[in-house]
Amino acid sequence: MTTQTSRIPLLYSHHHQEHAPILETHHAKILNYPEVPRRAEIIRGHLLATGLMQPIIVETSMSKSDICQTLDAGMVDYLEAISRDMATLTTESLSSFYSLQDTDPAHFYRYPSVFPQRDRIYHSHQSLMGLHGYYCFDKDAPVGKGTWEAALYSATIAHQGAGMILEGYPLVYSLCRPPGHHASRDLMGGYCYFNNAAIATTRLLEKGTVAIIDIDYHHGNGTQEIFWNEPRVLFTSIHAHPDGEYPYFTGYAEETGSPTAPNTNLNFPLHAGATEVIFLAALDKLLAEVRAFNPASIVVSLGFDAFEQDPLGTFKLKVESYFKIAQKITALQLPTLLVQEGGYAVDMLGILAEQFVNGMRSL
Repeated sequence: MTTQTSRIPLLYSHHHQEHAPILETHHAKILNYPEVPRRAEIIRGHLLATGLMQPIIVETSMSKSDICQTLDAGMVDYLEAISRDMATLTTESLSSFYSLQDTDPAHFYRYPSVFPQRDRIYHSHQSLMGLHGYYCFDKDAPVGKGTWEAALYSATIAHQGAGMILEGYPLVYSLCRPPGHHASRDLMGGYCYFNNAAIATTRLLEKGTVAIIDIDYHHGNGTQEIFWNEPRVLFTSIHAHPDGEYPYFTGYAEETGSPTAPNTNLNFPLHAGATEVIFLAALDKLLAEVRAFNPASIVVSLGFDAFEQDPLGTFKLKVESYFKIAQKITALQLPTLLVQEGGYAVDMLGILAEQFVNGMRSL
């Protein structure tokens, strides 16, 4: 895939630090928000210390028109509007019932609370709070004043990484945060706002077919939805079985693509406690399908939450498992873009990323 001596581009933006929700709720419990800025900082710091990577700081964002080649313009405009509106929010602007104990504006985030069934809406809604639920499928997409910039630059990192693949780079790592694979064309959720992997894939389609390999613990429901009708994209995913894990309603093996794109969507759901042996066996089947599809390039939705110490997962992958996974992917000998997704054992993320990168360099 790449030589032992060449350094791999690592794309990063400081703007992700502007998005830092503090809490989430789960079954009436208030929990610390796990998708924290330190995730990206740990990965970046560790990888740069290894000398494996060529750091690239992304300073200029992609255009909204480029984003809207993949995503719904209404959702994109909405996220920008509500994020900018949050910059003006004060405690005094809220009713006494909703007054904030924490008065630090950096901690002000709006969470969606009402999710309309779109086919039963009788009145269009123009208020930002009304639209929040309209453009979200769950409550895990809070918006603060820095969310727009963070999501915009996360998408830009993926888009620019795809551009480097088109220029001839064999391997690029787009360190995206916030992640993206749960976001669909017009819905945010699951800590995701813009689908970075999908945006990158749209750009890569300029020069041929693309296969997406999603190894995040949770199913990439958003990516599946975006390319459901696209015969030029093969979406493949190994993930926790939706019978018992988020996002619950997608990720089943029988979901294989629309009539216009048959057999271009391949899900490999695994049950709780899946080991390295089980995971790698599924990966071998997945990669056989990728070879048969014969894509021009690969996008890896790179989640580390299948790791045995991840607080959100139940799989039993070891540190060295990520080296083995990457070895199998790099054996495809195709240009590959790595797009960061989940992974919440924060202190271990740098080590896991190093294992994966070394595996990608092994041929």
